[in-house]
Amino acid sequence: MDESTTKQLSDILSDIHDEKKMEQFMSHPKVKDSFTSFIPYFRSLPAVQACTDTELIERSGIEKSYYYQLMKETRKPSRDKVLRLAIGAGLTLRETTRSLELCSLAPLYPKNRRDIIITVAINQHASVMDTNLLLDQYGEEPI
Repeated sequence: MDESTTKQLSDILSDIHDEKKMEQFMSHPKVKDSFTSFIPYFRSLPAVQACTDTELIERSGIEKSYYYQLMKETRKPSRDKVLRLAIGAGLTLRETTRSLELCSLAPLYPKNRRDIIITVAINQHASVMDTNLLLDQYGEEPI
């Protein structure tokens, strides 16, 4: 299903009748959500909805006024700020990747030492502080 066209995906979808198969279909990389910008996507995620703004500010370590500028979309976040928000909210690697994509930022690259460390931290559900300690341990710049 790697080179699937929309028609091929539609044909597959027409034969899906249970939730398990639906979830497998939705995890296909060619199936995207309808979001075109980061903040609406970020705010729609269950992990983010489970947090207050105060909790996200504290967990991400992002300055309060900067955080609200990001949420109002008056500022565009850097790659590290998106990573801080994603890790602070406890997003999955897939959700983090989509967040970076919606900001037109580089995804985590599996051949980059720093990105490998960040990916493992995300997979371990590490905090921003723990992620930065791990990065420091390996001589990499913090997020």
